[in-house]
Amino acid sequence: MAQAREPLRGVVADLRLVSATLPSALGWTPSLPAGAVVPGRSFGVDGGAHVFVGPGRYRRLGLGVTGLVSQGRSTGLAPAPTVTTRLLAAAPHVSMNFGHAPGWSHLSLGVGTAKVTTDYAGGVAEPTPWGTVIHYGFGGRWFLREHVALSLDLRFWAFTPRPASSTRPSAPATTRFALGAGVAFR
Repeated sequence: MAQAREPLRGVVADLRLVSATLPSALGWTPSLPAGAVVPGRSFGVDGGAHVFVGPGRYRRLGLGVTGLVSQGRSTGLAPAPTVTTRLLAAAPHVSMNFGHAPGWSHLSLGVGTAKVTTDYAGGVAEPTPWGTVIHYGFGGRWFLREHVALSLDLRFWAFTPRPASSTRPSAPATTRFALGAGVAFR
């Protein structure tokens, strides 16, 4: 028996494990000791909540918010210290959703705030400012049960340039991505 093609409606929440690339150019990282290696990839979680609005049966506009927390760590040749980079981001967005209640795809775009910090053992921790980030991406949700779905997402995070501080030069604009897989609930 075929699944009923019910329209998209209500609220959906996602929780995914992610692998994200990290900014590693000087300015995004402080000056490091010789032999130190800046991590280029991180692992973490992202999540969000979305509500469907407006008319439409199999195409619906969505409003929501998404967030990302990830960390990468690398160790260079001894005696270089271990370097840790953390990425925190949160942003509201709008999405266009295509499909029906048992499964659909989405395209989304939003503007929010993000913070990238890099430190190492023996280094002086510096307050890192939050900056503007634009995010865009696509993905899908396929419900395996009435309220639980498989959720996949590829999201690009475009960081605006970061101004220079007393201990690091300015950082150029850069775009990184996060690939996530997890569950969605409605």
